[in-house]
Amino acid sequence: MDAAGKDGTIKHVMSGLNPQGCQVFSFKQPSAEELDHDYLRRYAKAVPERGRIGIFNRSYYEEVLVVRVHQELLERQQLPQSLKQSKDIWKQRFEEINNFEKY
Repeated sequence: MDAAGKDGTIKHVMSGLNPQGCQVFSFKQPSAEELDHDYLRRYAKAVPERGRIGIFNRSYYEEVLVVRVHQELLERQQLPQSLKQSKDIWKQRFEEINNFEKY
């Protein structure tokens, strides 16, 4: 997902807005502390206050794309083994993401 021109796209799309009303959050590889919590927690902490626009450069969609392909990333998360091996984990994460966005 790197080198996809995300920064340039953000700059272009948001160029007509006052930058004082926007916040861009870049998410790197999860820290040990972040891996101890639910995967959506780090994104919930970055949601901007009312009246501001938040842009996530990389987001929770990587949890259903990259982590799905690279199973070793899922193994690092502090999840019960039964959930890691469940076929429903990806369906559940899609539902969680939809609920987070609705919120």
